Amino acid sequence: MAVDNWLDTVEKLSRILSIAAIPVVIAIGGWLIQRQLQDQTIRRDYVQLSLSILQSPDPSKVSPEIRNWAVDLLDANSPTKLSPEAIQKLKSGAITLSGFSFVPSSALTPELQGSLETSLKSFKAYLLKLRFSVSPETVSVKISSGTLVNNQGVALWDPETHSILVASAFANDEASVLRQFAHNLLVPAIEKQSWDYFAIESGLATYFPCSFTDSPMLGDKASADGKAISPPQDLRKRRNFVEIHLSDWGSVQGDGSEVWGGAFWEIRQLLRAEAADRLIATSWQSFTPGREPAYASFGKALLANSRSIESGSHTEAIKEILKRRGLRL
Repeated sequence: MAVDNWLDTVEKLSRILSIAAIPVVIAIGGWLIQRQLQDQTIRRDYVQLSLSILQSPDPSKVSPEIRNWAVDLLDANSPTKLSPEAIQKLKSGAITLSGFSFVPSSALTPELQGSLETSLKSFKAYLLKLRFSVSPETVSVKISSGTLVNNQGVALWDPETHSILVASAFANDEASVLRQFAHNLLVPAIEKQSWDYFAIESGLATYFPCSFTDSPMLGDKASADGKAISPPQDLRKRRNFVEIHLSDWGSVQGDGSEVWGGAFWEIRQLLRAEAADRLIATSWQSFTPGREPAYASFGKALLANSRSIESGSHTEAIKEILKRRGLRL
């Protein structure tokens, strides 16, 4: 009988200890998973940084020490290790990792290819600095003759082929080409968003190339025929958000580009380029539309993040910029 009581007591204690241990196990398991995800994110960011370094064709801009570090980092995180010969050539700068490939065409001259490749690589490095997640996959660039690409637009981003498609009339307009690469990073993986969300994205896709080139103009370097079908946009215009017709996709893209892009440019004039770029990029990267319209939700995200800049001394001014353009906050 005493043995039965002892076994019963042991069983009860075991149950109590098991129940008490569950929260501890969950907490430890959650911490381990979170730590693993953080490690993966850090490794991904470092690999992207190493790729941007190794894609630079100008050895004067990358010291040998930094290049060696980038090669070792890339090799350490690659499932298929680089050969000793490839490591030696990458470290010496004899070869670089090309992030862009150009499709031969009658509209693509060697001078144009060189100019676009330099611009795209520099823009990619700029976006990496803003902590955008840039895929290491090579981007194809195709310049077609005329003023439209496949009778659809002056320039396009094709997510299926990971390609930038540009009509030759706009190929010399740097911002128009860079805008397509920006779309690749700004559009969410799940594209089931409201059209007001995409109006903001269109403004961002124009703002970042314009900020990068330090020019508020989009399309001003297109040919005369190009300007005739798609007039240049000027982000210095003080346009109102109601000018974006959310039932019309053309207005969402076109007016959204100039109206929201203009609001961002005005914030840039207030904060200066680096602080404005960082504020706008950070706000978009963490932005998740809620129950309220995307305009107001993103406007509030901008204001919230601006409070960390110079103790929030610019927050009210940013709020006034958005209010003058018709945004209710």
